[in-house]
Amino acid sequence: MKAKFLFVASLLVGTVALAQKNYQLQSPDGRLTATINVGKTITWAVKDGYTDVITPSTIGLELAGGEVLGQNASVKKAETSQADELIKTPFYKKARVSNHYNQIKLSLKGDYAVIFRAYDDGIAYRFVTDRKAEITIKNEEAQFNFKNDDVAYLPFVNDYRNKDKFTTSFEALYSKMPLSKVVKDSLAFLPILVDLGNQQKAAILEADIEDYPGMYLSAGDKASNGLSAVFAQYPTQEGNGGYKNINYVVNGRADYIAKVTGPKAFPWRIVIVSNSDKELLDNDMMQKIASPSRVADVSWIKPGKVAWDWWNNWNVSHVDFKAGVNDATYKYYIDFAAANKLEYIIIDEGWSDDADLTKINPALNLKELVDYGKQKNVGIILWSSWFAITRDLEGILGRYEQMGIKGFKIDFIDRDDQKMTKSLY
Repeated sequence: MKAKFLFVASLLVGTVALAQKNYQLQSPDGRLTATINVGKTITWAVKDGYTDVITPSTIGLELAGGEVLGQNASVKKAETSQADELIKTPFYKKARVSNHYNQIKLSLKGDYAVIFRAYDDGIAYRFVTDRKAEITIKNEEAQFNFKNDDVAYLPFVNDYRNKDKFTTSFEALYSKMPLSKVVKDSLAFLPILVDLGNQQKAAILEADIEDYPGMYLSAGDKASNGLSAVFAQYPTQEGNGGYKNINYVVNGRADYIAKVTGPKAFPWRIVIVSNSDKELLDNDMMQKIASPSRVADVSWIKPGKVAWDWWNNWNVSHVDFKAGVNDATYKYYIDFAAANKLEYIIIDEGWSDDADLTKINPALNLKELVDYGKQKNVGIILWSSWFAITRDLEGILGRYEQMGIKGFKIDFIDRDDQKMTKSLY
């Protein structure tokens, strides 16, 4: 099937004549339509049939030196393409996912492009640069404007440790409010849901944030019922702080959000459109739009269910031992996991020194627990803070792999600036 798109050119008259170009891209089933306008700025809008989902919203990348990708843009080439394939997903709720979309790539003067994709259940876009030299991204503009003052569900950052608003555990109840009530200085992390009425909803997400900060949303243009992207600046000063002094907190930030080198595909900005809540539950957007796995051999990855001591606080009763961080308690957990066909147990904080993972709690014999678990077909996963394990990542992983530990639960990441996201892939 050929991608459906419409090209319209017009001329704006002013002090400087500027070519204004409009493109339309439809989903394979024809239900969703993205309209892209390229000229003084680049805007995008999304319709579901006759319903406005996203009204014209500006996008752009502000670079050091004042250049803005997306400002006074001029299209060199518009290429359409499509895909209709099944993707194998070995660690997902489905064995295969349908990857069916229409796409338009707008190559612009200045060695960059914007790619738009239309799926039957959503629209996404991303910037792509083709420059070999290092690029400093001062900021990114990503607007999500709505026609009406719709009700939104937003999880706000509420944990300003170390007086840094970008230090957060990403744990919050969702607040329900009209878009007009979102406070300008607030930060909401993704995903965000907007109720368009008549059971129709729009969910805002992102994908492929490798080596780039994650996106927050805050109040945008009130007249447009808008939400606007906010990004953490790059950290320049860090130190220990927070819970038990085991967070790696930021004490200073630069005046830019990212530095990237060479050809770069920036994160996808995504709006999923559903006409019933069950469609949201069954949505596969993140699986199909993310970059393919670069792990060639996945045979060693063994997903499974886990018994986690932190949830029940070692609250074991009616036993002939004192419950706590000790061998008897964890053997009891291993027995429970085996009896209930759980593949793993986690030994959370307390098994080692919080800052030095080579110093094991003398109340535990990890090797004995590993061997006991092996007899019961139950693997052991250890807890660590991000700070502790990254002090000697390869050394720590190698040490405990030899012991038979199956993995680590890494905690207190609590940031998604560029430095942190880069450390996670």
